[in-house]
Amino acid sequence: MHNLLKVFIDTINKQNKIFDQLVQLAEEKRESIILGKIQELDKLIQKEGIIVSNLEKTEGARFKLQEQIASKLKLKTEQMNAEFIITALQKNNHVLYIDLKEAIERLDYNLARLRALNEENNELINQSLDYIFSMQAAIEGDIAGTYSQKGTQSDETPSRPKKNIIDTKG
Repeated sequence: MHNLLKVFIDTINKQNKIFDQLVQLAEEKRESIILGKIQELDKLIQKEGIIVSNLEKTEGARFKLQEQIASKLKLKTEQMNAEFIITALQKNNHVLYIDLKEAIERLDYNLARLRALNEENNELINQSLDYIFSMQAAIEGDIAGTYSQKGTQSDETPSRPKKNIIDTKG
């Protein structure tokens, strides 16, 4: 069980390294967005896809290890989360407890960091799109629109879509 837990912790540390790469990439993407370097952004997005693929493989390995640990403890995998393992290790193996706790805390930090950067990048893209649409409207002129008897716009589309193209929630 000790070796299985060590491999589990090592796998989480591998995930943290991958998240570090994704954070670095998100920062590079932000710079490309700000500078309007679309081709560079495209290359970064392709690179991101490869890194995410590696993360998915590592996550699959971590999940299998979690299943093995649950099996040895005669638990269902759904019953056993990181907090459960940390609590069990705190009582039985202080060294592994510290290693796992640090790995999980770093994972939480990396996830929050990546989420914040992705939201910022999405907002920057939306601002760029707003600017493009406003420039397009200035060049082509706003569409006056045709209104129905009830006062709602019909027949013509506005120059700017009402919904953001980039969904910052997903």
